[in-house]
Amino acid sequence: MHSYKTATSGTTIGLVVVLVVVVVGAGAYIALNPGGTTVTTVTSNNTVTSNNTVTSINTVTSVNTLTTTSINTVTSTNTVTTSACYLACVGAASITGGGGTLVYPLMQAWINTYSYVQPNVQISYAALGSGKGIAGITAGLYNYGESDAPLTATQYAALPSGSTLLTIPISDSGIIPAYNLPGITAHLNFTGNVLAEIFYGSITMWNDARIASLQSARIAATLPAHAIQVYHRSDGSGTMYGFTQYLSDSNSTWKAKVGYSTGVLNWPVGVGCLHNAGVAACIAGNSYSIGPLEIAYEISNPGQINFGAVQNHYGTYITANLTNISEALAAGVKAGLPTTQAQWSSYSVIQATFNDTTDKYIYPVSTFTYALVYNNLSASYANTGQAQAVATLNFLSWVVNVGQTGGLSSGALLGYPPLPSAAVTLDNQLLTSITFNGTPVL
Repeated sequence: MHSYKTATSGTTIGLVVVLVVVVVGAGAYIALNPGGTTVTTVTSNNTVTSNNTVTSINTVTSVNTLTTTSINTVTSTNTVTTSACYLACVGAASITGGGGTLVYPLMQAWINTYSYVQPNVQISYAALGSGKGIAGITAGLYNYGESDAPLTATQYAALPSGSTLLTIPISDSGIIPAYNLPGITAHLNFTGNVLAEIFYGSITMWNDARIASLQSARIAATLPAHAIQVYHRSDGSGTMYGFTQYLSDSNSTWKAKVGYSTGVLNWPVGVGCLHNAGVAACIAGNSYSIGPLEIAYEISNPGQINFGAVQNHYGTYITANLTNISEALAAGVKAGLPTTQAQWSSYSVIQATFNDTTDKYIYPVSTFTYALVYNNLSASYANTGQAQAVATLNFLSWVVNVGQTGGLSSGALLGYPPLPSAAVTLDNQLLTSITFNGTPVL
């Protein structure tokens, strides 16, 4: 909880320093409402006594020149416009979310930044995996859930009677084949079929001809005659959902005998490690190992783990980065996103891009992460009061419209490209359709 005092307070200078840091150093994460208007005086403990417009960041030459404690938002490179809260100031509320670990670093950055946008709102997020995120929102434990995969038909059927759970894309990421191979620092090349054979146990040695044939002659000659140690997630995971779905698309044996799921799969070979951080630690600590890992981990911890390039359907070997992941997602939504919630069960952006033969530079193992919110929030099955409903949708609206690119909370800094515009449009339609006891919230 943050309390802002008027300029006559003896703590003005210290507070202004904090605000200047938020505005200038952090890129100003507080946003204007969609109409572009500013929010005027708020009569609460968080009183904003005036709204000032600063036409240039450079005009703030000393904290002593500021005589109010209004909160400023950067609306262009050099222009700052005052806005106290995003959409509208809301009353005190505590909201809880839970779900996948893939989005956890970004979710924490969003929550920390949002505490300046709506200081009355306290948000917590339990990173327990997508499976538990779905189970938690189904049981009414969370105000919003998160999953790196849409619900299955069976999971939809388990929802409270009469309810509809909306699937709202909030972020995206890429899943990489990370490995620890002593003496080799180059990005090895992989196809989906070869990856499937490694994780199925059909390829057991690093110098197997099927791996060597994908490399340059120089790299192929250095592949060691050493057994491959496979690692994977031991918990339900959207990261594994995306990776195993790609393997299913690539290899008929994998599709028939293993398949894909956010739950714990019956992995043919390998050792399970808990969460993405656990998989990363298992790979980093064991030579000659390989495992699927989200690209955000590598971007946040550069150079700690090597990872390979994956061949897309055009035939290009692509080393994942923010640009080609973003291009893959944009290509994946060209044909449109599902128009009803039931259709999300059969939708996958990975499958949408798998057979794409026209986009040369897209990374093929790229996927969305989703917020899960009931379309009619109430105390009956969503376990959500009115203040929580308003706070939850304000937060998610900020995530979709501001949090994608806003300064230090930007996903790009943490390994998450911004959402395609088509996804943002759909998200705003979904969020404005949500009601509390039948009355629109936003």
